[in-house]
Formats: sequence, structure tokens, C-alpha cells
Amino acid sequence: MSPTILLLLLIATISAALAHMLWGQRLLQLPIFWLAAFAGCLVAYALGLRLPLQLPTPAGVPVLEAVLVAWLLLIVASRLRV
Repeated sequence: MSPTILLLLLIATISAALAHMLWGQRLLQLPIFWLAAFAGCLVAYALGLRLPLQLPTPAGVPVLEAVLVAWLLLIVASRLRV
């Protein structure tokens, strides 16, 4: 498995777990949070989103941008009624 995919999975998993600890009420929300976080990471990576900061990008992944987009989608997912 490439380091890029591994890093995206790690960011998505940590973000989803933290969001579930903050807002989760049912176990069914955990996979929804994970999918939202992973989709956010993929969007940030695929579009090549970069803030005007000179931050390192391990394995070509813009970590700060991936986390920000993942949390944006997590906020949307937390508002869903499941």
C-alpha cells in the first residue's frame, strides 16, 4: 500500500473517531463519519488544494488542507439525522 493512501486513511480515521467522540450518539454514525472524513481527504488531495502557507506535504498529501476539508464534511455529516 502506498504511503499516500496510508496517510489519507490515517487522517480520515483519526478525524472520524474524534468527531464521533464529540458528536456521535449512535454506533451507526461512525462509518458515516469515516466516509465523510475520507471523502474530504480525497477531495483535498485530488484537487490539490493548497493554502498559501509553505507547509510540508508528506507523501504529496497536503495534511492541513485534508484535515480542514475532512472536518468540513464531518460537520455536514453530523447534522444528518440517522
